[in-house]
Amino acid sequence: MNILNPSPVEMVIPLPKTVDAMLAGDIEKESVFVSPYLERIVVEPDGASARAILKNNAPIEEVRDKATRYLETMTKQVGGYEAKVFLENERQDDGAYEPDVDAQLAEAGWLHDYGKGQIAYSGPVLKLARLIDAKAGDLYADRLGAIDGHFPALVDADTLHQCGYFDSHPNAVTFLANLLEDFDAIEEFRVANACSEGALLPPQDHVHVDGMCLNPAACFPCYPTLKGRQLQEGECYSWLGRVFRYESRNISGLERLYEFNVRELVYVGSELFTQASRETSLQIIDELVRFFDLDAVVQTATDPFFATVSAAKKFWQQAQEVKNEILIPVAQTDGTRKLLACGSINLHGNFFGERFKIMCPDGEPANTGCVGLGVERWVLACFSQHGLDPDRWPVGVRERIF
Repeated sequence: MNILNPSPVEMVIPLPKTVDAMLAGDIEKESVFVSPYLERIVVEPDGASARAILKNNAPIEEVRDKATRYLETMTKQVGGYEAKVFLENERQDDGAYEPDVDAQLAEAGWLHDYGKGQIAYSGPVLKLARLIDAKAGDLYADRLGAIDGHFPALVDADTLHQCGYFDSHPNAVTFLANLLEDFDAIEEFRVANACSEGALLPPQDHVHVDGMCLNPAACFPCYPTLKGRQLQEGECYSWLGRVFRYESRNISGLERLYEFNVRELVYVGSELFTQASRETSLQIIDELVRFFDLDAVVQTATDPFFATVSAAKKFWQQAQEVKNEILIPVAQTDGTRKLLACGSINLHGNFFGERFKIMCPDGEPANTGCVGLGVERWVLACFSQHGLDPDRWPVGVRERIF
């Protein structure tokens, strides 16, 4: 029998094996997608068990079953691998890291948080965001000959399917919906909202999902534009992309947004070309962190795949060393530091070349790679490491944002 709890309940679930801190973090972050009745799962400090925190009136046994299966799936991952470091930088600023950056920026009037993973910003925050984007774009153009472009924020579901996103990250997708093309349904919605105090949403049978999504990864819209082309040795493209990832209850200010900006770079061509482009990209990232005077490290990493495919896909990424993450420390509320993933440098092999029939001169599918820089996370990292005092910022940045 499924018993409902009238007040919040916690249940302790033993883990099939002891997990390290990295896997524990993944388990906790992704646990918001286990059940609508589950607040989240917290791994105990010893890594041997986890606490499932239920919402009011949750069906206890149903949640226990889902949480147990989720934990069994997640703990199949191979942990304890040693990250390979490709780049490290130590900042010149010797001042303390600043906690509560979001609150300080809001108090200064430079940031407004709508509370649903959307933010508005102005003043030095806006100027810094534009500078981060422009500096990276200029370096990509100068060093790699990247062609600047623009792509829409909407992407067709068929494109996401071709890109393998539904298989890897289905929980992060946002589908667009419209009112059904029906006179009575539209009028019913209009009348309901004409005098209501708050927005009244239409019933599900009056909503039509037409196969369009908000783009969850900046690089995806580029590949259909290259479909069927036969390239020379290689080409690079760069742009500022608008990205949307559903984060449920993980939303947290500048650190984790639903809607954010990414300065994207895509390189496509032969395997040698994409490998050389990645090496050049590492040099560009090194120049960027030095320009903004940031403590930073670039090292091997994996993506946060959906639980049921996470073990296999993460193992492949680790074995092939195809993902390098740009980690920049920021101060947490209690003053301790955490490494924030502010971007990544990736190799895809010929996956997109095969899916979109992009060919090399020899007729073989092209290889691709990409670099994505999360602009708002770079903003957070800069203010966390330099604070709001202009004198602590490097001169070349200070003169342009304050």
